[in-house]
Amino acid sequence: MEYRLGNSKYVKSRGETTELICPNCNKKVKFSVFSNFERRLAPKITLFDCRTVYFLVCPECASVFTVNESNGDHFKKGNKLSIGNYDFKKLEEFERKI
Repeated sequence: MEYRLGNSKYVKSRGETTELICPNCNKKVKFSVFSNFERRLAPKITLFDCRTVYFLVCPECASVFTVNESNGDHFKKGNKLSIGNYDFKKLEEFERKI
């Protein structure tokens, strides 16, 4: 399986969350938060649709989860409580177009 967490080569560390329970290993840990850009061609005047992809990594079991862009933006601005236990999303599998 292959997963895509943005298509930029620059991944930025955004800090750690408050203690949350990992859905995979059920341990209470501080997740590391990272961000990356995803750029796509779009039928707009700017020709590109750019969004930020935020993903969290569990330090115990190395599980990776994503969150909504709005939650990640609030976290980046300093609101540590913007990411909670119910905000985790599983990664979507990337399908190559051949």
